[in-house]
Amino acid sequence: MIHTFKMFFELNYQEVQDLQEKFNIKYTEFNEHFAGSYAGVTMSIILCKDGKWRLYMVVDAIELLGKPDINEADCGSIETELKYILSDIFGHSAYYRNHVLLRIDYRYDVIIKNKNDRQLLLTLYKKLTKSHRFQKKYLGKLKDGVYVPYKTTVYHASKSVESIVYDKERERTAKGMRVKDYEKDVLRFEVHLKRDHLYYSENKKDNCSRKRKLAEYMKKEVYQEYFQKYLLHIYYPGSFCKIDEARKRLRQSTLTNTNKLKLIDFLKQVSSHSVDTPLFNKDKKKRISKGTYNRRLAMLKEIDINPILIPKNYSPKAPSILKNPLDDFPHC
Repeated sequence: MIHTFKMFFELNYQEVQDLQEKFNIKYTEFNEHFAGSYAGVTMSIILCKDGKWRLYMVVDAIELLGKPDINEADCGSIETELKYILSDIFGHSAYYRNHVLLRIDYRYDVIIKNKNDRQLLLTLYKKLTKSHRFQKKYLGKLKDGVYVPYKTTVYHASKSVESIVYDKERERTAKGMRVKDYEKDVLRFEVHLKRDHLYYSENKKDNCSRKRKLAEYMKKEVYQEYFQKYLLHIYYPGSFCKIDEARKRLRQSTLTNTNKLKLIDFLKQVSSHSVDTPLFNKDKKKRISKGTYNRRLAMLKEIDINPILIPKNYSPKAPSILKNPLDDFPHC
């Protein structure tokens, strides 16, 4: 459900001074002093521009609790651990009542034993839409002025939300880190809610506002809501197929011959570049309306065909059908 999150606590000035004296450190040395003291937790004390003192805490929930599957029922245990840390440092945990959540990373892991299938999926995901809800697709980054493509990751990002898919095992290996048991053969999907989004959600002037508290964002329905809204609208449903398998499914469907032909043309257009291709031609002139586009996606969903085809010449070992890793995601 979740992996990491970040929060802050407003501190009393005198208590910061007492803390420095108690541990014989400067507040800027706080993180270094407590490094490794609490599993999965890093901390720093900051004097903000407005003169307020804050303790920032970044928490790896998996490391904190020592278990990979974190869900709503674990919220109480997480809060107990964080209150213990505050009590250990300050002598009380009163600060926790007024904590402010700054970021939370939701995750959904799918085990795919075949590493070639994981790489095939990442290749197919590169054809996803270039933008969704202000999130733009990124397939690489500039490093020293040179564009470097990502090998294990595809993500869509805005200033407030990120939607990501990556090969967790390869990511750990590439960083020279040990692959943990729960990371083996894993294709990980994540939705990151950042500070701007959490602030906006709290200050909505309607009944849908949500306080920036950990317990609010660890609810199962909230987790499902964000995956539905920010990830599942980008990663389309349906099995991945080669063109021959798609034709077979269309032939066996109850769709009209006209619609079958239109869908084959639609799939070919997507295959030529991306899922955005059927909407616009090379001159960015509209090909079909958004309504028509959505109806064709709905028809493909009905007969279990993902709009992104497996290329015929991808690899001799590539399957003709590949199960969609998100098929089993628990919907609202």
